[in-house]
Amino acid sequence: IKLHRELIHENIVKFIRAFEDDNFVYIILELCENKTCVELLKEKKRLSEPEAKMFFPQILGALQCMHDARIIHRDLKLGNLFIAKDGEIKIGDFGLATKVNDKGERKKTICGTPNYIAPEILFNNDVGHSYEVDIWSLGVILYTMLIGKPPFQTKHIKEIYEKIKNTDYTFPDDCPISAEAKDLIEKLLSQNPKDRPTIMQILEHPFMRMRERIAALTDITNTTKCKGIFFGIN
Repeated sequence: IKLHRELIHENIVKFIRAFEDDNFVYIILELCENKTCVELLKEKKRLSEPEAKMFFPQILGALQCMHDARIIHRDLKLGNLFIAKDGEIKIGDFGLATKVNDKGERKKTICGTPNYIAPEILFNNDVGHSYEVDIWSLGVILYTMLIGKPPFQTKHIKEIYEKIKNTDYTFPDDCPISAEAKDLIEKLLSQNPKDRPTIMQILEHPFMRMRERIAALTDITNTTKCKGIFFGIN
């Protein structure tokens, strides 16, 4: 709650207020009445590159806001990307977020969603992790948007983690994507955190710079209104 309260950005779900009674803490957040990216992908199977290029800069803008505030999200995934009016993406769910209090501080909590978790969280816990874990998750998000399923997905979590450890994924022939898209995904999913691009480098990547304008996305972005909603947690 404390970290979410600090963040004010058009592409971050707005924190309105929180209060509690004897049994629950209540959080009032902005309600985006449209679907999440998970629901969108279920309907469309996969996104076109122009569609992904429309969403991705918004995600990057929100992530830059977090990192500037020294906050690591640590659970970026399609289920935490909410689509609001006019195609706006809003990042939510800061339950695993953490703040970097000192320059160079490394976090050591093992956390995240199996398909999206960075290898250094799983296998280099003695060294710890930092902002780069969010960049890794961006690679999984972009791959999933364009291919229709996460790059390391299998039926068993242990197998997923083994594939993450070995960066074991492929680009299926039946879902062709551009060389620029493949190159960006490969850079985002670099095994070594130091090899992953910064947010500014992502924005300057050819895949992003060649962003097409989309005249209409009414099939994705039905007009919605954002209101307040109560969430109760114990």
